[in-house]
Amino acid sequence: MDSPDDLVFVSRRRRPIPASVIKIAFGRSANRCAFPECPPVMLDNGVPLLEIAYISSMVAGGPRYSHSLTRAGGDSADNIIILCPTHHRLVDKNPEIFTAEELIKIRGVHYERVQRALSTEQKRTTSNRLADLLEVWNQKRATGDEEYWQQLFSDHPEAFSLALEGRAYTLSSKCYVGGKSVANTGGNVLDFLAQHSGNVAIVEIKTPTTKLLAPQKYRGNVYAPSRELAGSTVQALEYRHGLITNLPALAFETPGLRATQPMGVVIIGDLEKEEMGEDGRRSFELYRSSFRDLKIMTYDELFGGIQMLVNILRD
Repeated sequence: MDSPDDLVFVSRRRRPIPASVIKIAFGRSANRCAFPECPPVMLDNGVPLLEIAYISSMVAGGPRYSHSLTRAGGDSADNIIILCPTHHRLVDKNPEIFTAEELIKIRGVHYERVQRALSTEQKRTTSNRLADLLEVWNQKRATGDEEYWQQLFSDHPEAFSLALEGRAYTLSSKCYVGGKSVANTGGNVLDFLAQHSGNVAIVEIKTPTTKLLAPQKYRGNVYAPSRELAGSTVQALEYRHGLITNLPALAFETPGLRATQPMGVVIIGDLEKEEMGEDGRRSFELYRSSFRDLKIMTYDELFGGIQMLVNILRD
């Protein structure tokens, strides 16, 4: 979107309009004429040609004159409508048709049209970003480099939306959560710390190729979690404990940090690709459902949810 400084517009008032008012008026109008079905009028260099029109005039004899309009009110964004030169002349030459009430109505309909367009564009942008993530997943699913996935999630924090229960989190990577000894060693550094207004989530990631179960049955029909799964869950719980224990000191260093009931998340493995029978699947589900403060999600579950979001956004 062009900034007001990049636009060609005409003010028919001798007194300059405050720059802040111009910015608001053009921003709300999305740099388009508010008149219904008016195509964009461009100069040869592609810059929109627009004018600032007053809904009510403060000058006696002017179009839609209002004797009660103050100077501040007259120069406010509420008294301005953005029009192309053709429609500016049209509405000012026919004030009996284009009354102040009619111009406010026209402007309101235009603002609604702008908001719908922005919403659609935002929806399309989000859908495209998620679709790009799915393409990466399809191509790199077999990648066992943990640093690769850490970088991917750093670049696309929206990928965590499902794992973090759809809340809006601010994501930070490689975060210290306490645990250092008096010798300043042994501190806990987790993969991601996601914070929203009232809480935090501790996110530990492995790779899609990380095994979920031990290769052999533990006993009878029971499978034990793999060494990597067991280790990452204990690690995430340790980070959570360290965060709670060191919260006063950490909050002093990070104003606004809140951890009322920290949520732990481990993203690991690929259920669709790992070969496991019914006994193995039951053992895995029993294991991950046993945690109260920890959520275990596999990569295929995460990206399967992203696929659903893309489908919804594109409908």
